[in-house]
Amino acid sequence: MDRQSNRHRARALRRDRAAFAAAMLAVCAPSAASAYDESSAAVVANEGLHFGLGPVLLIPPDGRPVGGGLDFDLRYGIGIDPIILAPGGRLAGYFISGRFIGTAMPTGRVTFPLGPFAPFLVGGAGGGWITNPSEGGVALLAGGGLMIHVGRFFAIGAEAAYQVITSTEFQELAIGPSILFGF
Repeated sequence: MDRQSNRHRARALRRDRAAFAAAMLAVCAPSAASAYDESSAAVVANEGLHFGLGPVLLIPPDGRPVGGGLDFDLRYGIGIDPIILAPGGRLAGYFISGRFIGTAMPTGRVTFPLGPFAPFLVGGAGGGWITNPSEGGVALLAGGGLMIHVGRFFAIGAEAAYQVITSTEFQELAIGPSILFGF
């Protein structure tokens, strides 16, 4: 019975996150179409090659202890008025409940530049591995966030993403700050 209620909660959580992402897209896309300015800080800072490294807080949906880790991102932003598409990749390592979790995946990011603000959606799929005992599966990522750009070379923000590794018990909400230093 407990396992069934966990599945029900996980499905409800996924449904709520999908609804949030759709609402964010519906709100941001029309505004982005009228506010796209090629010289704005958000546009200039999100086009081209970008590297990112950031701490992550993992929050399990079933009340287990929280965990943490690091994400390394690489992406290349291509401006397509009114959005910026950025294919890329992500390597991540986390530690939670005495287990190490690693993921490696290609990603896609859609940024909606609005002056200095840059709300975004991100998704990816690749490989995922867990230790103690050793398990593996397909790693899936879906999330979004907001960056606030102070010129081309500096931005702060936050990202939240739901991550799953199929064929394992790994299902986590990952939350982390984002700090961007451009060059």
